[in-house]
Amino acid sequence: MSPVLPRVALLGILVAPLFASACAPQTVIRRSAFIPGAAAPARTGGELAKGEVRLAGHLNAIRASDGVVDIDDLFTEVGDPGVFIPDFQVGASAYFGAAPGLELGGQVSYASLSWASRNTVGVLEFPPGHDENLFQFGVGLRYNVPIEHPSLRLGFIGELNFVDVPEAIFVLNGGAYEFRRVDHENFMLPNVALQLGWEGWFENGSVLPYLLLGVQRSVTNVGFDDQLINLDDNTLEGFLAGYVGLGADLRIEGFVLGMTFYVPFESVERIDFGPSFAVTVGGVID
Repeated sequence: MSPVLPRVALLGILVAPLFASACAPQTVIRRSAFIPGAAAPARTGGELAKGEVRLAGHLNAIRASDGVVDIDDLFTEVGDPGVFIPDFQVGASAYFGAAPGLELGGQVSYASLSWASRNTVGVLEFPPGHDENLFQFGVGLRYNVPIEHPSLRLGFIGELNFVDVPEAIFVLNGGAYEFRRVDHENFMLPNVALQLGWEGWFENGSVLPYLLLGVQRSVTNVGFDDQLINLDDNTLEGFLAGYVGLGADLRIEGFVLGMTFYVPFESVERIDFGPSFAVTVGGVID
């Protein structure tokens, strides 16, 4: 008999308990919330002069990890969050140069639950007939700091976004989870950032590579709850996520194309937005 077979059998004996334990705790209550991804600000890129209007479409919060679960997430614990995070969001924005250095505007974004991935094992799907969508809208401003150097660009970007977060609630009944209801809660989600860039010109256009540093508010919950007395409690709450990124904004006459790669840093365990991209296509009207 080949010595390989006993080794394989021994490996199976050692690994089997590990995979058997790699599951979510059978808590009395499970909650599944659909939360926004970590998005770059809509108004990144080159500056607007007074009177100019910038209209753009966005693919934002494109998760490079595509919902891949880390090995630590195979061992969910009581009290951990249970959320679905969009793999990407689509949106649009409109900003205008209200005064020298000051831009005002707004942005909207949308994500379908069918585009989302769970943050860890054991997060239950929303039941049929309760597919939820995330529609986020908000206002924003940008202040471009006047600098004497002809190429250096420094801007402060601020957004205040509003979103209705859905959460499905399930209760353990006879060894299986029974759907009870879907709750909703409105959140204000600020997103503030500093953009530092260097603009270069060429015939009919310019390009601006930049560094982006920011912080935004997102949403978490208690997805795995072992106390039935908490069934009617609302566990949705906000948390902060910082991010750092690199991007570039290309402007050729009235056409604009931008891309940002950024890495979020979450303050909540078990929620990992992962490295992300944002793509902008639009135009500037004088």
